[in-house]
Amino acid sequence: MMDNKNKRDILDVGAPKTADYPEENMPKSDVSRPRLDAGVSPQEGGYFLNKFLEGDAEKKAADAAEAEATNAEATTTGDVPESKEVLEANIVAALQEIYDPEIPVNIYELGLIYGVDIDDDWRVRVTMTLTTPHCPVAESMPGEVELKVNTVPGVNGCDVALVWEPAWDMSKMTDEARLELGLL
Repeated sequence: MMDNKNKRDILDVGAPKTADYPEENMPKSDVSRPRLDAGVSPQEGGYFLNKFLEGDAEKKAADAAEAEATNAEATTTGDVPESKEVLEANIVAALQEIYDPEIPVNIYELGLIYGVDIDDDWRVRVTMTLTTPHCPVAESMPGEVELKVNTVPGVNGCDVALVWEPAWDMSKMTDEARLELGLL
């Protein structure tokens, strides 16, 4: 048998001991590398992250101040509707701007909006459905409705409830939608 103890390959990670290597490939001994233990704690040095987070906080504060100023201006200029009926009409008008991507009719006339409820704090709850549970816009349509309703002056927030009962069918469409689709 052979004695393998003396013939094992050992990787030497130290500096090369031969002059067979070109000088440009040799490590520079006079280059100082930054070290963590050289007086810098791990919490320091996150300058760009801190600036990013500070900027994000400043942006949020500026956006909140702008929204508050816009609401105050809307209140003083009369943009806030005087009654829930007027606000509901404005919300319906906003919902009529959202179209189903597969059917060239807006979602209100399709009968996808089951109800618009406004509470005393001017918060809105929209109850809606989709044509099928497997609708390709099932994930995005409620968010689009929420965004659109929140743009209506006087709305202090919107919640969208996506329901499947009662199921949507063609009888829920308005006459205008049926005429548009050639069903009348």
